[in-house]
Amino acid sequence: MRVAAVLVTMVALAALTAGCRTPMPVRPSPEPVTLPPAVRQIPAPDLSAIADLPSLGSANPLPPVGYHRLTAEECRSMACENSSLGNLISAGSAPRSEGCLPGHGAKVAIDRVRTTAGRHIAQEARNRNAGAALALYYRLLELELKSDVLASSILELDRMIVASDKLIEKGFRQTADGYELKKQRLELESDRTRLRSGIQRLNAELKSLLAIDPGQQGFILPADQVRVVPEPLDPDHAVRVGLMHRADLNLLRSLAATVDHRTLQAVRKVLVGLAPPLAAVVQSTEHLVPALLPFVSAMAKAEVAAVRRQILGLLQDREREAAKEIRTAAEEWTTARELVAIARQRFELNGAQVKELETKSKVGQAVELELRKARLEQLKAESDLVGEIAKWKLADVKARETMGLLCTGDCGK
Repeated sequence: MRVAAVLVTMVALAALTAGCRTPMPVRPSPEPVTLPPAVRQIPAPDLSAIADLPSLGSANPLPPVGYHRLTAEECRSMACENSSLGNLISAGSAPRSEGCLPGHGAKVAIDRVRTTAGRHIAQEARNRNAGAALALYYRLLELELKSDVLASSILELDRMIVASDKLIEKGFRQTADGYELKKQRLELESDRTRLRSGIQRLNAELKSLLAIDPGQQGFILPADQVRVVPEPLDPDHAVRVGLMHRADLNLLRSLAATVDHRTLQAVRKVLVGLAPPLAAVVQSTEHLVPALLPFVSAMAKAEVAAVRRQILGLLQDREREAAKEIRTAAEEWTTARELVAIARQRFELNGAQVKELETKSKVGQAVELELRKARLEQLKAESDLVGEIAKWKLADVKARETMGLLCTGDCGK
């Protein structure tokens, strides 16, 4: 019934407005198309134009390209300085009056509130931009390290395939292991293609965040040697440091300290941006006392006290949220580091097996095939170790980001 009523209303509106429009030309409906019948026979895809896979022994993980060296500290600094949002906020909150000089006028006080708020908000934007850039940096480092391991794995597989083919040439029957080796090599080629695509994508994203000229050819080369620190990250200490340094919390503290009868409206506008539900309270207050606050001292003091209470209440809520976020990040940091230790033990265990088989091979024991398989297992364990190290570095970046430590200085342009 509701649909029918809507349709009737639309028809009535169309009839009412029909006399006000130029009639649209009537177009004849196209003739229906009839497709010819056919037998179900679908042609196979034509793959003749695709180049063959690289021959055995060619295990370069990437085509020859230029590289540009970049350290993690350079990445962090460039991300802080080139945050688009941070620079936009800094430019919009630059001092307008001569009020950067000491003074007590209303314009000076309002300008100071706006400038201070803009500095804290811009710092928060820069901190987030630096966190995103460093996450890309360490993901890129992970893929570059894995590309080396992958190249070694392909070369090792090639040697095993060549050895298997030589046995076949000597009259031995091809075993299931030979087929498995070739299937495994194809899988590694697929991994290499995906890895190459991932490196290209990460380069594009990271260059964008760091404001690197997109026309500059070549890949970014992460130059840092990752060192897994032995010292644990104390969650309680991390929370204390984070509550002291986080820009979003310092913004609320500065608002609570600077609100008075001169800056009341300016502080309210900042609060509305931080907590939109306060907009209704601010608007109702402005309508109830549109012009009395500047003249009635007692009412002005009451309004200032009420706004300060709002700020402090919001600050307490944000501090609780920040403490939870920082503590969670610290716990994930610890878990990630423990997984690195486990992955290292697995890698060392595989290495010990390889050394044992190498010793047997040197004294003439027939362990060549077993040795090559062990080397492949060791390379896989190395790749897993690289992945766990990268996860720990990502957890480390997240912890520093939640503590507000990535961009603590004045990085604005």
